[in-house]
Amino acid sequence: MANVSVQIMGQNLVVASDADDDWVRAVARAVDERGRQIRARTRSITAVDLAILTALNFAEELERLRIEHRELLEQIDALNKRLSDF
Repeated sequence: MANVSVQIMGQNLVVASDADDDWVRAVARAVDERGRQIRARTRSITAVDLAILTALNFAEELERLRIEHRELLEQIDALNKRLSDF
């Protein structure tokens, strides 16, 4: 497990991860960007509230993608069944 230094919303963090350093930095950049987008739309917000809103934003996106993924798998299964019936 490697330690990777990243900066998110002006905070320097050391992240322990088995993932590639470039991947960890890319994820940190995505979190930083989303946090900055949320901060730009909000007048005054505490760091904790910003972190929670950013997490909720990503969680919502993840849940939507999970639903889309499940629906796509169901469509693929239905198409495979139709093809195998020929």
